[in-house]
Amino acid sequence: MKRHAVHLQADELKAWQSAERWNSPPVVIKIDAESMNRDGFKFGVSENNVWCVENVPIKYIIEKIYKKA
Repeated sequence: MKRHAVHLQADELKAWQSAERWNSPPVVIKIDAESMNRDGFKFGVSENNVWCVENVPIKYIIEKIYKKA
């Protein structure tokens, strides 16, 4: 896979669906997108409502959630 952006979901359920498709074990990372936007990061959105940003610096990571078996 040759992706050039971080793919984001506004809906946590959709984020889990995506994480389960690509990662084993799945993990969802919550970010402070509001602060990123305020700090000048540019977000894009695809036709299927997937948000993208070039990178997510660690200071914007709020929480990592690991799915329990």
